[in-house]
Amino acid sequence: MSRIEFNRAAVGVSAKKDWADSDMFGKIGRFITTLPAAGVARELPAGDNAGVAALRRAAGVFGQNVSMVLQEYSDACAVLGSGQEAAIANYDVTEFQNTSGYRELVKRMGG
Repeated sequence: MSRIEFNRAAVGVSAKKDWADSDMFGKIGRFITTLPAAGVARELPAGDNAGVAALRRAAGVFGQNVSMVLQEYSDACAVLGSGQEAAIANYDVTEFQNTSGYRELVKRMGG
């Protein structure tokens, strides 16, 4: 039979990593919006350049969408990191309660 054991150190390392990932996704998401969409295409020497304007608009919208996706990844990593921190705290409380309960039982049983 296998034994299930909570590894506080491993979860703590993972939580810290997820917090760092959250920060990195947030930074990249903010940076994406600073990239100039106008630079994706040059004006053509002839014509109304409607296609160039449409491409620039599409690149701008794409940049905003990528930024939103990256911000969502940032949120997900933050939630995962905070969830792991909460799990550590919950396991600590449960472990304390179980240990205290066991000691009280042993004491009442005369052991």
